[in-house]
Amino acid sequence: MFPIGASNLPSGMYTPLVVLLAAYAVLSLLANRARSKEDSGGTERFATYAFLVLLVAALYTIVLVISAIFAYPSRSTDMVTIVLVICGFFALLLFAFFVLAEVLPRALGRGRTER
Repeated sequence: MFPIGASNLPSGMYTPLVVLLAAYAVLSLLANRARSKEDSGGTERFATYAFLVLLVAALYTIVLVISAIFAYPSRSTDMVTIVLVICGFFALLLFAFFVLAEVLPRALGRGRTER
């Protein structure tokens, strides 16, 4: 139904991401609880573990992408095209915001003047 190959991978391959999300949520809650009790050691420990869980989730996401590329090589070009279009859109959006926030006020004489 979906044209992207990753949607055709077995659902069991996505289960570790759900487990990692739950672990991250629990660790974040524990870190916030330790922060509210002003336990800086516990806060740092739980926040560090939560960050490590996010790193593992990111690595596993890369594994899923590689699996999708090898399982459905004809869909890989579609995936690359979609990523390039999204990156191009956000690059144009950032450029437009830069023009609105920096270039346009200076052109109108309302920008900050260096003293």
